[in-house]
Amino acid sequence: MATRKSQKALLMLLKNKEKAGDSVTLSEILKCTKWRKSTFDTYWNKGRLNEFINETKSGIYTPLNISRLTESEFSRLLSQSKHRQELGHTCKSRLAKALLRKSRDNMLLALELYNRPSLDNRLDSFVLCFCVAWEQLLKAMLIEKKGENFIFKPKYNKNKIRETISLRECLKQIYQNDDLVRKNLEFITYYRDQAVHLLMPEIQGQISRFFQSGIMNYIREFECFSKQQFLSSSHAGLLSLVGDLKDPDDAILGNRYGSEIGKEISYIIKELTIESEKYDDVRFAVPINVRLVFAKSDKEGDIILSQANDGMEGLRNAIVVEKPVDREKTHPYRQKEAICEINKYLNEKYKETDLEHALISRNSNKQPCINGYDFQAIIHKLKWKNSNNREHYMNKNPECHYYSEYAVEEIVKKIINDVLFVSRCRDSYGNQKKKIAR
Repeated sequence: MATRKSQKALLMLLKNKEKAGDSVTLSEILKCTKWRKSTFDTYWNKGRLNEFINETKSGIYTPLNISRLTESEFSRLLSQSKHRQELGHTCKSRLAKALLRKSRDNMLLALELYNRPSLDNRLDSFVLCFCVAWEQLLKAMLIEKKGENFIFKPKYNKNKIRETISLRECLKQIYQNDDLVRKNLEFITYYRDQAVHLLMPEIQGQISRFFQSGIMNYIREFECFSKQQFLSSSHAGLLSLVGDLKDPDDAILGNRYGSEIGKEISYIIKELTIESEKYDDVRFAVPINVRLVFAKSDKEGDIILSQANDGMEGLRNAIVVEKPVDREKTHPYRQKEAICEINKYLNEKYKETDLEHALISRNSNKQPCINGYDFQAIIHKLKWKNSNNREHYMNKNPECHYYSEYAVEEIVKKIINDVLFVSRCRDSYGNQKKKIAR
């Protein structure tokens, strides 16, 4: 068969090159196999050749462990009918490929350790393996983007092993400061560095929410980078969110671990609860509370179902169910108070010269600001008053409108991101009032 001859010729070429310590060029491979370049590209893009050659420069490849293979083994591994791809087949760097493999192994180990209920130290074991897996994945990504030398510190003793950059430095290179994937990982890394000795079973109910988000973030980044699944679809699950979600009493913690340590563990539990509610985003901490709402309008609470294979986007779109909470906590601002908060944020975060173009109204000191008319125009444009939602809540008797912290932040964001936002809102609101007057 012609295919058999081409594979045999390629094997001989690669063995001779590896024995001589030489690289092989694309033109040599095409000449030897009598392949078209499109044939080579098919093998390469599907990861069939990555176990045998590594691309060092464009069109130049280094043979890899080819001398030990027999003709039948080589033919079987290269066969197009065998649907397989080596992990890291998209990596040009052998170091990046090795780090990617180790990263997956360490994350699998982290999951296996966490899911063993008999282990008393499974939280701290998980955190250590979890952070190592993330660091190896991020370094593989940086190597492919900026080269192998980028992950090593510039100054080192030649008689010692070179030191690499830290996990936190990797995060700075890949994610923005406000990225919730970064915040989640920095949060867990803090406990690895500063409080791993306090990761007692009592905090599992709260911290597992951060772990689950970190796992889902990892899988998304892993699959995006490697172009392969982290686990096959036959696997039932990842991380078991099992534990007592009720916060233990301070007195019980004091009896178990002593007064001082008990107080520190209690503080950690409270901190985890506060942090998980700060962002309300599955990329930072998985929501576990549930609220069921029966409503005619989609905006007022139709239930959304999401399957696990819908990934992060599906989970984000799924319903957030939580226990009913006090309106004073969720929507604390009347209109006047909301306007004050918006102006406060704008003046604290941005220069007056930046606000002059975005804001039309001026206060008594002739400074740019949001006034009552602007606020009503924005609310009208965003249609928040049409229902009770995350931004707006209406008390029926007596009728009174309240706004959330999220609404304040959202308005500030829209003003800054779009210099004409307020102007367009005012125009739309003015036109609507004219129509009503007619």
